[in-house]
Amino acid sequence: MSKNIKVGLIGVGLMGHGMGHNILQGGFELRLFDPNKTKGMEELTGSGAMEMPSVRAVAENSDIVLCSLPTVPVIAEVIGGPDGVIESIGEGAIIVDTSTGTPVLATGFAERAAAKGAGFVDAALMKGPVQAMEGVLNVIAGGSDADVARVKPVLDTFSEQFFHVGPVGSGFTVKLLNQAIGLGTHAVVTEAFVLGAKLGVDIGVLFDIIDSGQASSEKLKILSKKFLDHDYSLKFATNTGIKDLRLCERMSVDAEGHTPILNTVIGLFETNAALGNGAEDVSTLAASVGKLTGIDFPEIAHKK
Repeated sequence: MSKNIKVGLIGVGLMGHGMGHNILQGGFELRLFDPNKTKGMEELTGSGAMEMPSVRAVAENSDIVLCSLPTVPVIAEVIGGPDGVIESIGEGAIIVDTSTGTPVLATGFAERAAAKGAGFVDAALMKGPVQAMEGVLNVIAGGSDADVARVKPVLDTFSEQFFHVGPVGSGFTVKLLNQAIGLGTHAVVTEAFVLGAKLGVDIGVLFDIIDSGQASSEKLKILSKKFLDHDYSLKFATNTGIKDLRLCERMSVDAEGHTPILNTVIGLFETNAALGNGAEDVSTLAASVGKLTGIDFPEIAHKK
């Protein structure tokens, strides 16, 4: 792909900032729009990116338009609204949605884009803002072979691993399934450790034993370290987890799936939010489960 290709980026928050940084480092022209004057906007324009006045201006002047947006309503408006990307994009261009949306939303966008002679790829992202800036995200792409091949050199600038998992919608599908598994495991591990603490089990010993068997997992290692280190610093907010779980629930309903465990996990994280931890890290679920269990967790775990 020619480095003269014009790349647009709509949404320059923490993730968009890192993505844009690496797109510029990769030698691509970059056009930006964000309604907020973010730190990322300032730094990227200072490094050679061009700030545009609107979504329409980005779409009309870009060959590939990346969108990094926070919620489904915002995605629907920015990409699919009357002044959105689809209405403004030119023939032959490709829209790449790196937000977390649903397969139904993606396929609807793709059909509308195709009617204008444009392409659409859903490119869900794994990991977070630090990895975005380091250029080591995992990208899970859904789209036609031709469209994915065209956008891959741009996405490669900020990815460590790249997976083309199927047609449009597949990227979002896999991302949401991953979130359900990860947060579901998080909930079960949390409940087990809190219950163990209430019953007088040393959670360090509990971790060593579980880690030595078939129930070991990366989530177990991460959470147990947080419990033992008393570290609940913000890495992934409870409200963001709830958003992803609700999107997975919607995906299940659309597919006429059966996901009762997912519904239970959603309820548990919503309880954590209701107890004041919506903007806090998902690991604070332990404190909420402790409160419901009648103990002060994690304090009890540090009084052995």
